Amino acid sequence: NHYTISTKLSDSNDYCFDSSTGKYGTCIFSGEWVDTGLGFQVMKYEARNVDGKANSTPEGLPWHGITQSEAIMACSEIGAHLITNTEWTLMARNMEMVPENWSGNAVGVGDLARGYSANITYGGDPFSNTGYAPYTGPGYEYNTGGTLVGPSGMHLYRRTHFLSNGQVIWDFSGNANEWNNNNCLKGEGEGYWYDYTALIQPWTNVNLLDYEREQAGPIGDYDEMHKGIGKYFGCDEDGNGLVRGGGYWNNGHAGIFCLDYASLPTNNHGSLGFRCVR
Repeated sequence: NHYTISTKLSDSNDYCFDSSTGKYGTCIFSGEWVDTGLGFQVMKYEARNVDGKANSTPEGLPWHGITQSEAIMACSEIGAHLITNTEWTLMARNMEMVPENWSGNAVGVGDLARGYSANITYGGDPFSNTGYAPYTGPGYEYNTGGTLVGPSGMHLYRRTHFLSNGQVIWDFSGNANEWNNNNCLKGEGEGYWYDYTALIQPWTNVNLLDYEREQAGPIGDYDEMHKGIGKYFGCDEDGNGLVRGGGYWNNGHAGIFCLDYASLPTNNHGSLGFRCVR
């Protein structure tokens, strides 16, 4: 198993021995990480700000109100990188194929869990969240009411998703909108992202079949009866930064495949958070 041992060398600084490399390096204690089985590790939880460093912990609220470049830097400072669209989509498609993530306990049957994301105003939810989940971790797996969490509830509002290797990821859909390390070019065809910022679209939209769905959408064909997938909100300006997963109030737009290319990379809205990969 991979382990680290903290020690002090002659210069009195803290260093860690990393069993995966056989070398000493700067100690980076960055919380709980998950081996995805897809060639990389990811933060189990949305990043928190712990003494100015990104940390994967259930304690406190997500690190939010951060720009894309600030999120990139925060991950770099702990020896990691901001999650990319490729990594996000690999994880989402893996989750899509896990029966336990569907309310019908079979792939494509019922709803995918979309987590802490409820809003009456957008329709379909019995309550609305007005802020981030107040607690995270065991005992708080479900969005149970407006800005409330608890140990049980409706599958649609479950905050955890399983990977095929049995590992659990928190808030991959809902809670904070999460920056990815990608930017868009507006247009049609290969390499371009369709401008659908006027109206959120399902991944079955014909204009998304030439490039967007291949790059970021689900494997299966899911119509409006399949809730929790997440929807597409396209690129209206070249250079916009990628945000995925949806936020605490995003209702049916939220989901593990939610894609939002409507934010300038300098946007530091309070709903924007992130997670790192290594």
